[in-house]
Amino acid sequence: MSKKTRDLDSVYQRIWEAIVAHKLLPGTRLKEEELSETFGLSRGFVRKLLLQLSYHKLVNLVPNSGAFVAEPSPEEARDIFQARRLIEAELVRELANKCTMREKKLLQEHLEQEHKAIEQGEQSLSIRLSGEFHLLIGKLANKPVLTSFLHEIIPRSSLILALYQRSGHHRHGHSGLSCRDHNALLDAIASHQVELAVQLMIDHLNEIEAQLQLEPVADEGVNLKHIFADV
Repeated sequence: MSKKTRDLDSVYQRIWEAIVAHKLLPGTRLKEEELSETFGLSRGFVRKLLLQLSYHKLVNLVPNSGAFVAEPSPEEARDIFQARRLIEAELVRELANKCTMREKKLLQEHLEQEHKAIEQGEQSLSIRLSGEFHLLIGKLANKPVLTSFLHEIIPRSSLILALYQRSGHHRHGHSGLSCRDHNALLDAIASHQVELAVQLMIDHLNEIEAQLQLEPVADEGVNLKHIFADV
């Protein structure tokens, strides 16, 4: 692999992590010049990077306007979670069937990092670690094709959460819920309770999707006096 390819992959990974951690929110403009200066890449390299991000549906390229972090539609959000249920049910089934002490230890160590991030109030880190827990299950299940699909849609799930999560569900609370669900998942996987592990994964993803406001909110009119009462 050439140095240029390594550089491109490295920057792609950093942007991927920023999206997963909700540091780059839907609709954020990604300026070529700013990316070039930030990462020390030529404008040509930056264009290749943006094309790659666009190919994986993480960035929208708008003619005469620039590149923007994608804003998934409600329909896409539903499709993403349907895909995750199908893919991750199979991944967790595979791992629960064969989980070794080594694999259990790797999952435990990852969950310890999640707990630590939550306790220290590191929201971005805890969100990223939550997504990476799912990817770790895929890696340990040794299903590279399914895991590659998951690696593509986890960041899109993060965009969906940033865009559609109901106002009553704070990100810190979401991270805590995910961590508890992950603990239960680990117990089922490590004890080879295959069907329980599959159901826990599906319930976990259903719970995340239930936090989304995907239906249009009825327009009951805006009371400006109420909104600005404390101004």
